[in-house]
Amino acid sequence: MSTSLLRYLQGDHQRYDGLLCIAERQLHGARCGDTPDFALLRDIFHYLTHHPDRLHHAFEDRLFERLGERFPEDRPYLDTLQDQHRRIATYGGELYAKFRSIAAGEADPELDLNTMNLVQAYSELYHAHLRCEETRIFPHLVKWLEDKDWQEMMASILQDTPIADAEEAVEFEALRERIAANRTGLWLSDEERASFCPLCSA
Repeated sequence: MSTSLLRYLQGDHQRYDGLLCIAERQLHGARCGDTPDFALLRDIFHYLTHHPDRLHHAFEDRLFERLGERFPEDRPYLDTLQDQHRRIATYGGELYAKFRSIAAGEADPELDLNTMNLVQAYSELYHAHLRCEETRIFPHLVKWLEDKDWQEMMASILQDTPIADAEEAVEFEALRERIAANRTGLWLSDEERASFCPLCSA
């Protein structure tokens, strides 16, 4: 039971990491003089903000609350991670709004320093957040949560997520197909492109 639920969360993490990688390379291209794919960035930040906020982080928050009861020593880490959930949602919402405006022709397509810095801060926060969950918290979930805890969590996820999860799958596949077809998001410099997609196995 715990293995299947953790695989569910880790699969999400792999997708988030891949999309962050593509967003970072888009912005690297912008620093080198390329024009980013603003519609792609809009859709990436929409996915990275809305999917975790309505599904992934909500589920993790339930697990973290239960882990805090079973293993109070982790409470400082869990409180930090839950605060990071809120910050990720806030920063991601700002970036989504920014790239939505640019893609719609409502804002200057030149990326200002504040936006570039916010993307960097958001990406660094997100990567650090995923690493902490994977290396410290997930092993403790397996160690300290009991079978009845996982059964309750599985019941909640089956009740809450089917419709939203199906919508997320459609959104993600559309993103992946665009990236695969156009090789957008994989720029390394003016002359160079990456030869792989970090989402190919997500």
